Amino acid sequence: MTKIHCLAGMLLIAALLVAPHPAQACPACTEFASSSDVDDTDNFAAAMNESIYVMLGVPFSALFGVGFMIYRGMKMNDQFREGLQKPSAACGAAN
Repeated sequence: MTKIHCLAGMLLIAALLVAPHPAQACPACTEFASSSDVDDTDNFAAAMNESIYVMLGVPFSALFGVGFMIYRGMKMNDQFREGLQKPSAACGAAN
């Protein structure tokens, strides 16, 4: 009987974890919906524009960061290759 209780409890926990959560609007939409003033429409448009700029800024920042790391890696690789091509003083003196 305890195995059945344990199994039922695990199934209940799994069902609660998998259950869908109610959808919530973004903070800007929630704030706009809660206020019914007509003057807030201009503020809503400005807030939406700012949120779009922020959402577009994240992928471009990530792209810039990855591009900079690739550029820096290529630059370091070129310096390493140049160091390999230069004969060292010890090798030149031995010949």
